[in-house]
Amino acid sequence: SISSPGLPPSPLPPSKADSSRLRLGFMALIVCGIVALIFATSLSTGWFQRLAAIINPPATPLTITTLAIQRSAPYAGLDYTLVNAQSASSFPDDPIHSGVAVVRLNLTVANHTTSPASVLYYDAARLIVPKLAPIAPSNVTLSADPAPGTSQSGWIDFAVSQPVQLTALALQLGSLSQRESLVTIPFTGSFDPAHYADRNVRESLTINYYFPYYAPHLLYYHLTAVEVRYDYNGSQVKAGQQFYVLDFQVDNPNGFNVSPGYGYDYIRVVIGGSPRPPVDSTLPYGFNGGAHHVSGHVAFSAPAGLHSLVVELLVQYGNGGSYSTVRL
Repeated sequence: SISSPGLPPSPLPPSKADSSRLRLGFMALIVCGIVALIFATSLSTGWFQRLAAIINPPATPLTITTLAIQRSAPYAGLDYTLVNAQSASSFPDDPIHSGVAVVRLNLTVANHTTSPASVLYYDAARLIVPKLAPIAPSNVTLSADPAPGTSQSGWIDFAVSQPVQLTALALQLGSLSQRESLVTIPFTGSFDPAHYADRNVRESLTINYYFPYYAPHLLYYHLTAVEVRYDYNGSQVKAGQQFYVLDFQVDNPNGFNVSPGYGYDYIRVVIGGSPRPPVDSTLPYGFNGGAHHVSGHVAFSAPAGLHSLVVELLVQYGNGGSYSTVRL
């Protein structure tokens, strides 16, 4: 062919070999890019994971030590069973962390009486740790006022300032501010729950009571039992004292009503030569003519451990009274 003068020669069309090399180079670039992207993603993912671990370190598994106990004792008219004790740096369901560790006591509480009860655990419960002052609760799930005839389970947490051995601890129930008689349940070692148990002493004493209103009227007071208790109507007795509950059945042999008043007015126990009035009485104000076995009781607080009681029925509208000794 004849080229035009002064013009460059026309480029030759690319050969098949050149096209193949271009395609292979382009594909190699794509593969290298993918590899580089995967490598960069891997590096960045590891970096983000390391950063997340620094900002939010993984939670250390919670270590909880548990000591089985299964010991029971009464307090304030309620029956307490200390199921077990646990210690840990914290517990997930208790946001209060005010110490080095937390001791949790799992308990069941039963109200087997017909009376309501009320216990302020922050005042009445203490963890006893050797060489430390008694520790008050930091958190409680037990109800403060279990209803009559019900039972419940819950826990009391105590924040402790140093690691403790569960086997050396004890639970103390009783308000020091109210000077209550204390109940102590050691977690291990000797324990006598009978020391805190009620005692019922059967009696068969009949007291003749002359109520001199215009004319002497004879009433018969049959003492059937004396209950020796540490609690009465949901109240814990004061330290060094016990409740003595005198159960009576009263007969009125007269053909007319006789009203000597309530037990507060004329029934006493004599302690150290001094008559002491009741803390409660369920005897009625009066007795119908011909009534038999009218039940009621009169409760007193007196020193613990008495082996006998002197019961006095006061002469009303006069001086003196009749005395009877009750062996316990």
